[in-house]
Amino acid sequence: MILSFPASVNSPEDETADAELVLRARQGTLPERHTAYTVLVTRYQGFVRSMLLGLTRQPALADDLTQDTFLTAWQKLNTLVEPEKFGGWLKQLAYRHFLHNYRRKQTEQKHQPEAEAVDVVADTQESVATDAQLNELLALCTPLEREIMVLCYGFEFTLKEIADSRGMALGTVKSHVHRAKMKMQKQLEQTQTGADETGSKNHG
Repeated sequence: MILSFPASVNSPEDETADAELVLRARQGTLPERHTAYTVLVTRYQGFVRSMLLGLTRQPALADDLTQDTFLTAWQKLNTLVEPEKFGGWLKQLAYRHFLHNYRRKQTEQKHQPEAEAVDVVADTQESVATDAQLNELLALCTPLEREIMVLCYGFEFTLKEIADSRGMALGTVKSHVHRAKMKMQKQLEQTQTGADETGSKNHG
């Protein structure tokens, strides 16, 4: 099964390499550093926001987490051992901010038992549907299944990266992926069966 997500990062061959921009952002005068980092932000902000929107399904929250991600990246830029891997490092930072927010929301809900439970990654009225069928299929999954599918198929996280970030066994992550695929496949088969039956009636 192939899930189609919106394109994220534009990286023309004539653009300055990430590694060089990271080095510029680490040294030089403050204006020079800001200029280099601004290029990195411009290059990756669409990718990061798209990823976080896919996880949270809440545009305003995705915007806040995107801003937090780039602020953290700026503050920790000197800790990046391999500057050429800035993009991969950035997506990990974004995912950690998502997890931190998700866990904080869960803690708040535990302290407010009478409040209506809120699914942090559930659809909201503000949700932006990038693909109607895809969103319908993802809606069949549990929040954790949906999160893993978005990261794996939408943003090229490896299952091991997800397992490590989540503190889960690799086998457990694989099981979530399998269950999600089975749900989606069943829905697709039912949709196709319904379409075939409708077509037969129209030709009858």
